[in-house]
Amino acid sequence: MAIPTYLMSYPAAQWSIRGAANFRSQARSTTSPRRAFREWLTLADAILRAGGPILVMPPAATETPLTGMIYTANLGHLFRDQFLLSNMSVAHRRAERDIVRSFMEKAGVSTRDASAEWEGQAELQWLGGNRFVATYGVRSARESVAELRPLLPPNTKLLELQIRDPFFHGDTCLNPITNRAGDLVLLAHGSAFIGATLETLRDFLGSTGEVVALDEGDTLAYACNALCVGGTLLMPSGVSASLRGQLVRRGFVLEELELPELFGKGGGGPRCLVNELRGLVLNPGAPSYAELRDELYKLVESYPEGALNA
Repeated sequence: MAIPTYLMSYPAAQWSIRGAANFRSQARSTTSPRRAFREWLTLADAILRAGGPILVMPPAATETPLTGMIYTANLGHLFRDQFLLSNMSVAHRRAERDIVRSFMEKAGVSTRDASAEWEGQAELQWLGGNRFVATYGVRSARESVAELRPLLPPNTKLLELQIRDPFFHGDTCLNPITNRAGDLVLLAHGSAFIGATLETLRDFLGSTGEVVALDEGDTLAYACNALCVGGTLLMPSGVSASLRGQLVRRGFVLEELELPELFGKGGGGPRCLVNELRGLVLNPGAPSYAELRDELYKLVESYPEGALNA
């Protein structure tokens, strides 16, 4: 399976936790922009080592920092040659749309606006081939699923799933990952769904992959927000030894990332900081992480060590 290009956006110098919209970020801890940026660089380095190309979108130069832009999984989704821009439910993130539109169009990708309330790729799971799962119910409206359908490839099989709090996006309770042999494993927490079960997922997946049930502890530790890059699974810390063992036995190479500033305070995991741009090849001169890495490592030293939340 080809590794996609990953869209990432590093924290601004004024980065803080503004929305406090999930069970971890509600504590609204004091944050350090410098430590957050260093952790972002740690993740970008891990993706690069695993073979993933990264397209870097700088933080917006706005008077009020758009602190949610680092969570690029929510910005939209690339459907063939068009990027559907999210319609955020979270008020402080709605201004991101115009910034992302401008960046994508400069990169040669056309855009369109989602009409229904929808928080992007975090709500659309690709299970390989022609199978997708679209989620709604907490941050995205059910109407968003109808809007996605005509944008998907012909003959797509789409499963709609309603999710419940505290699983605010589909990528907090579902994670399709593929090992180096090409075997698909779908991590899933059955109690996150309304009107569906793990058997619903197994029936939908059929013989094309295996569903592995997650308990509540591993799900709330954001196991589904682990990022799989060419069979290497970049995981947030705190996932159980039992689950790690299951994944190793299924052929995954695990790399645990200790990122307390971004994930311990903000919530989420590596997947929420990337947007998979499948089919997009970086052109010469594109702002790639490989080219910008040295410059970004110098930039981080200019960031403040500590700051209070906005």
